[in-house]
This record gives sequence, C-alpha cells and structure tokens, in this order.
Amino acid sequence: MLSELRTSKLSPHKYYELYMRAFDELRKLELFFKDESRHGVSIVDLYELVQHAGNVLPRLYLLCTVGSVYLKSKEAPAKDLLKDLVEMCRAVQHPIRGLFLRSYLAQISRDKLPDIGLEYEGDAETVMEAVDFVLQNFIEMNKLWVRVQHQVFWCL
Repeated sequence: MLSELRTSKLSPHKYYELYMRAFDELRKLELFFKDESRHGVSIVDLYELVQHAGNVLPRLYLLCTVGSVYLKSKEAPAKDLLKDLVEMCRAVQHPIRGLFLRSYLAQISRDKLPDIGLEYEGDAETVMEAVDFVLQNFIEMNKLWVRVQHQVFWCL
C-alpha cells in the first residue's frame, strides 16, 4: 500500500483518502513493531532494516513508523533521531507527497516529544530541541506548500 502513495495521478482529495488508509495500516504496523520489540527484537535492528526498502517514499514512512517506536523505547537520544527523520524527509521532492509525509512525521512524533510535565519530560535544552524539530518540520512543510501553490498557479 505504501508504494501506492508514490503516484502522481491522484487529486489531492483522492491522495488524502489513500493516505488515510495507509495511515490506518501504519498504526497497525507500529503496534506490531512495539510487540516485536517487547519480544526481544532489537528496535535498532528494525530501524536499520527498513532503511533497505527499495523506494524512497515507502522507506521514509517505514522509518517514521519504526522511529516512533524507537523514540518511545528511549534507546537513542530523541534529538538525534528526530533530526535524522526530519532531514531524511527532504528526499521527497514532490510537494503533495512531501506534505503528507511530513504531516505523518508530525502526527507520530507529537506524543513522544520532550516536554515539561509529560512522560518524555526533559530539561530546558531538550524541550528547545523538540521545539526546533517542530519548527524545522513546519518550515519544510511551508516550502512544500508554496510549491503546491506555485504549481496550481501555472496550471490555471
């Protein structure tokens, strides 16, 4: 199903419908990865394994999904993992696909970001790193949105 997200033939509305189906399946996959990590499978190994997926877009969705479980496990510094994910998402150049991928990244990471008074509480520095991640992702989404608007202008 993730390979279907590579299409350029769908309108944004139809792409959203496809994305929502994929999102539901990715949530199930995230639960599977959590279960696997509880049964002794190394989340680090899973994170490295999905990097061998053949196509960029499916690979990045899988990386974000495994990255979510990796963040929750606290086996790696959140700062490094979040920076890795936000940087790798730059590989998607198509504005619609990039917007949906970055939206997915924001959705799966929002409950795992360091914040004061939460499970992932951190000091002021880690909270600022989380803010930096959110802002960096938002900046990249704005760039993609401008490109979408530019494409619509030229299509008229």
